[in-house]
Amino acid sequence: MPISLPSLPPHQLLRLSGSFRDYTGPACLLKSQHSESTTFDALGGHVITNGALTVTLLDRPVHMQAPAEQPATPWLSYQMSALLAGAAALPLQQLSNISGQADTQIQLAACLSTRPDAVIADTLIAHGATLPCIFSCEDVKALEPGESLSLDTQGTLLLNTCVKWSELLCHNFHLFSRWLGQGELLDLSFDANLTASLEVAVRGGHQIIFSRSVDAPHTLRLSYTKSGVHGTQSTTGAKITAQFRDSAAFQATYTAMVQAIFQRSAQDIEALTEKLSITPLPANLEPTVKALLKRLGLDRLEQLRPRITQIQQDLKTTIRKAAQSGLELSFYYQYNRIQTHQALVQLTVSDQALTPALHKAALSGKLLSQLHKHQTQVNVEQFFNQCATQLNQSWGFHLNLFSWQAMSREDAAFRVTTTENVHGEVTLTGQGLRSYQDQVGDVKRRFCLDFAACMQTFRPQNLISMRDFELNLTLASTAQHARLDEKTACQLADELAIWGLIAPGEVDNVAKRLYQTLKEQPDVQLTQTLTLPGHVFRDLLPTLADASAFRLAQALAAALPRHTQLPECRANPLVRRAFYAPAFEHYLSADKPKPDHVVESAITRLAQLRQYESAHKERDWRNKPGPMLGRIMQMHPTLKTDLDSLIKGMQQLNEDTNLNGDPTVLKEIYQQFDNMGAQHFYVRFFAYYLQLSFAELGDELGVLHTTGVIEFGPQATRQAWLLTGTSPTRHAL
Repeated sequence: MPISLPSLPPHQLLRLSGSFRDYTGPACLLKSQHSESTTFDALGGHVITNGALTVTLLDRPVHMQAPAEQPATPWLSYQMSALLAGAAALPLQQLSNISGQADTQIQLAACLSTRPDAVIADTLIAHGATLPCIFSCEDVKALEPGESLSLDTQGTLLLNTCVKWSELLCHNFHLFSRWLGQGELLDLSFDANLTASLEVAVRGGHQIIFSRSVDAPHTLRLSYTKSGVHGTQSTTGAKITAQFRDSAAFQATYTAMVQAIFQRSAQDIEALTEKLSITPLPANLEPTVKALLKRLGLDRLEQLRPRITQIQQDLKTTIRKAAQSGLELSFYYQYNRIQTHQALVQLTVSDQALTPALHKAALSGKLLSQLHKHQTQVNVEQFFNQCATQLNQSWGFHLNLFSWQAMSREDAAFRVTTTENVHGEVTLTGQGLRSYQDQVGDVKRRFCLDFAACMQTFRPQNLISMRDFELNLTLASTAQHARLDEKTACQLADELAIWGLIAPGEVDNVAKRLYQTLKEQPDVQLTQTLTLPGHVFRDLLPTLADASAFRLAQALAAALPRHTQLPECRANPLVRRAFYAPAFEHYLSADKPKPDHVVESAITRLAQLRQYESAHKERDWRNKPGPMLGRIMQMHPTLKTDLDSLIKGMQQLNEDTNLNGDPTVLKEIYQQFDNMGAQHFYVRFFAYYLQLSFAELGDELGVLHTTGVIEFGPQATRQAWLLTGTSPTRHAL
């Protein structure tokens, strides 16, 4: 199936009437722009030649070195562009509700030999009439030693669709409720009919080169490279309406303004409005009515009731507008999924073994998936095949309230990499990151969980199990404060105790030293990390998978924040375990646990230990500021479910679970416990829980790597302490 090119321009052929002896390569002999296209069938679609045709004289073949005994052989390189259309173009894969356009550009090339005494113009005309084409298996087999045919494709497929806001985002609104549950007078609503645009881009290409070896004239060499990037992106944002959440606060403001306007109580005005329709007007109301008519500038009694109603309605609207005048609240959601594919194959094949099926598999970009069918026909010299999928999600909000600012953001990312060898065996690598960051005023925080699962040896894909992976886990926490006051120093010291960097009994002493040393320093930042190396994580998994309610409850109680209003029972992790762990254990052991049960059990426990004032404050948590137990349970309504999911994830990592050839199983297992990196309370709990579990096994496992760094001071003279043991020591970063 050779290509028949349009006639070459006569004026360009006149200057090429000599032989190839008149030229030395490399030299561009001809560059012609097609005025008309040529179409032929290939791969179930159509190839349309268009654009420029370039012919270059070379002194050696394109894809190999010419032998020394043939220095005078002329080589002609033909290159032309074409468009791949129809079924041969990039498929839309029957995606519903998606529109798209495909544009696949290809470059066809042929490197052919000729005689030194041949006339250049005659050779170009002859080749142009029947130019060999890589789409023809017979043309490939007819290649002479040193000649080659190649195909280079670069394609782009753009797809567009819309998804409903409500379907995409509803499950993430816990982010708002968790944060705004700390006493803000705001409630949120959104339009469920809003839609988010989604753009999918598929970019990729592959290159195939068939060449005839000069040294082995009966052997064809096939070089195959393929790359592709499939990306899905979505960005959605909207303003959220804000209203008064606390009806009592709104009513108090409204009542005060009603009394100021009418110089009567709101109750008196409501009672008067109801009686204005009575005829005749009761005598005891006449003085009040006359005073109101005069105050409001009205002449007739029938004008009074509509005027009062209008003022009341305008007043409610004005209060809401005043509350929102300095408020800006925006929500965003970003989704990005990128899949990359890189492949390289170099093989040799005899003329007899180059079947139409093997030829078609190479041209259609399916050689890798079908190579096992042709193993006996080819000799593979080089092989590399790797596919990676990266998934990123971010969601959060920004809030500006007059001069006060807050933000919150969650990020979730997971990457799966599959590397294949020539025998069809693969190695898998999974890397996950879940993080949460927020800013409240001048305080910035960030927490994250980093997980990695890596195979060290190749295995048949259907035989891969979780036992084939080396596992690593890292927790990290960062808190940045513009200035350090005594309360903040206590919080930092408590964080150090949770992460095992100081002894629990040293919290108060370390807090005092931190405050005395750093109170004049700007920009104080504490960063803590806990790392489970591969052998430690693997040995610890049976303990993590066999989680007891007692150990979970101890970690939950220790993770409760330090609270200045509860100094006796929230002083440090050990004290909190003594007062609150039984309540959490009762909650975790119940058949149908409810968050209120934790509060009630804790109150009972505190009263039994004669902490009556603390018990009273915990009972009255709705009217108390700060991290009261009831508020923490309200902000984590799925606590029991999240802990069950954590245990299930550890069990799946510990079991000899077969992936059944599906690398997404890694992501599904990871997502069982990635919530532990999404919230401050969960990160504190998980860090302490890992240390408790590690302590149960003794020292034979090795070392649990926990580090902390305190940075402080201006950027130009910034200093840092590296925390080891129970006291910080000076450390230069």
